[in-house]
Amino acid sequence: MRAHRAILASLALGAALAAPGASAARPNALPRPDERPSPNRRTPVVLAVEKVRGAVVNVSAEELVRIRVPSRGSSVAELLFGDFFEHPRYRKGYAVSSLGSGVIVSPDGYVLTNNHVVERGARFRVGLLDGREIIAKVVGTDPSSDLAVLKLETKEKLPFATTGRSDDLLIGETLIAIGNPFGLSHTVTTGVVSAVHRNFKAGERTLFDFIQTDASINPGNSGGALLDIEGRLVGINTAILGDRNAGIGFAIPIDRARRIAEDLIEHGEVREGYLGVAVDDLPAKEGAAAGATGGVVVTAVDPGSPGAKAGVRKGDVVETVQGFAPQSAEEFRFRVRDLPIGSAAKLELARRGQRLALSVPSVELSAQAAAELAARATGLTLGEERVQGGSVLVVKSVAAGSAAAQGGIRPGDLVREVNSTEVSTLSAFRRAAARARRSGQLVLLVQRGYAAERIAFDFQ
Repeated sequence: MRAHRAILASLALGAALAAPGASAARPNALPRPDERPSPNRRTPVVLAVEKVRGAVVNVSAEELVRIRVPSRGSSVAELLFGDFFEHPRYRKGYAVSSLGSGVIVSPDGYVLTNNHVVERGARFRVGLLDGREIIAKVVGTDPSSDLAVLKLETKEKLPFATTGRSDDLLIGETLIAIGNPFGLSHTVTTGVVSAVHRNFKAGERTLFDFIQTDASINPGNSGGALLDIEGRLVGINTAILGDRNAGIGFAIPIDRARRIAEDLIEHGEVREGYLGVAVDDLPAKEGAAAGATGGVVVTAVDPGSPGAKAGVRKGDVVETVQGFAPQSAEEFRFRVRDLPIGSAAKLELARRGQRLALSVPSVELSAQAAAELAARATGLTLGEERVQGGSVLVVKSVAAGSAAAQGGIRPGDLVREVNSTEVSTLSAFRRAAARARRSGQLVLLVQRGYAAERIAFDFQ
């Protein structure tokens, strides 16, 4: 009986503790958060991003895609070779948006981006960090370096990135990439300088002198900013190697990007550096005869050119240009084309066991000189003939044994394009040929009757 009363008392006590309004102590609440400001969080990376983030923009390009809609009265020629006929009523267009990145580099709204971001666009909008969109126009493009300059159509002062230097980058130093990968606006990634002056293959083409970084770069980052730890712009993000998860990205060094942008802004195109020296890959036999172990061999020197005046001779082996040992004729041409007008190319030559150091001025290649080089490279003599509604370029003669003769070009054929630029006058051909030298290749669209074919020529 006594035990029974003890059990009842215990149950009554438990009920009292569980009852509403019971005065039993509650467990302690979570401690209050530490809200004191910490200066350690504002690292150099954070400071650099805060400094530049507003200057990185989203580039949206509307592409005008044309569809030919033939009418019942269309001729066979118009159906097969409609690009040679101007009939807007046969065309229908619609817009497709593509996304890339860009960097504002001046307070009045000049934007650096990649050429491949804008090359197919017809109209452009640039999105800012604060959500605004501004119309932009293309100032100029340079496909061979994959650079383009846009100008924002606004009168207000804009945030811009301060450019730094890329010639003194250190392997292993911290880099910051900002862009719009996969449309995710103003994404920030970090990494280091993995290599400088990196050459790499992109399809059939070799690209020269890039900054390599492991900062994550993905589709949509193209044209975005690559910063040093001080927040200075040191590169324009351009490409990734293979799988985007490989962690290998490439950026155009800002020293080159700035020079090209200045030419595009001031002249509308990139001015060519010209030495008047043609080279080819070095055969082992000729390298041994010259006492060289590497480089490229000089195959021709234009009479009266800077190279001729400086003493460069046919058969010389160029072992270095600007301190770089060219691994191919293509790389030599890139180094020469990249020289600012008015500077000098520092060449180290091997000539029959001797070592020579020459300084060759880089001069601007005139349109007339470019046309003469094109005639030499192809073996073509062109003439301009008037036709109804304009003029056409006609092949007047083809040198025997020339590259054009081997390509099957004949007198009377029409030259319609130079490197995908339409030409119908000799002056237009000269200008297009001058621009074509940056790619090292002259591609002519040649028409004979109703047939047309593109034929490529090496063009130094």
